[in-house]
Amino acid sequence: MNTLKIGIIDDNHKIAQQLKSRLALVDEVDVLFYADRGHKGIDWLKSSAIKPDLILMDIEMPEMDGIETTFTIRQLYPQIRVMMLTVFDNEEHIFNAIKAGATGYLMKDEKLERMLKAFEEVMEGGAPMSPMVAQKAMQMMLSGYKPSTQQIQYSSEQEPLTKREQEILTLLAEGLKNQEIADKLFISPATVKKHVENIYNKLQLHSRVELVNWYKGG
Repeated sequence: MNTLKIGIIDDNHKIAQQLKSRLALVDEVDVLFYADRGHKGIDWLKSSAIKPDLILMDIEMPEMDGIETTFTIRQLYPQIRVMMLTVFDNEEHIFNAIKAGATGYLMKDEKLERMLKAFEEVMEGGAPMSPMVAQKAMQMMLSGYKPSTQQIQYSSEQEPLTKREQEILTLLAEGLKNQEIADKLFISPATVKKHVENIYNKLQLHSRVELVNWYKGG
């Protein structure tokens, strides 16, 4: 294949460096950039005249997760393919990644040869998946899988909540305190507090009572 220009967006520096080192062994692949946050990757794309053909995207990232980042990139640059490269293979992630515009879904422990083959498939219009992910996708279809009914709805003026903010919103509506949410999600209370502030700002709410009423449609 011709030289494939790739970008990597992943908040795990160690894994990203390992991936870059593996790809550096392939003459036909050129890693243009690496970003450890979704918004940093988008900023790079906006500032660079050269665009990648394909972006390898992690899912779980702070501030702006991989699914939201994928959706934004596909809206701004529809010619750029995005392949989810992650350790997560649950139904909700698969569904949301595809809905956001991902054109492939591989596990991070895939062998290099399989990755390169998947890159080719993507550039030829395919949608490669790791066998484990493909099996789950098939099970979803056969079981009539539907995404969670707790889908967050927005008005056209509202900025969408990130995946993490949606998780925290659900826990807030269940009555959990910031410390309890932090313990449950394995993040710091300060991080929870910041997410809660973002939720209030995005939904234009001012109290937990208003938040619970909004969440329940009241």
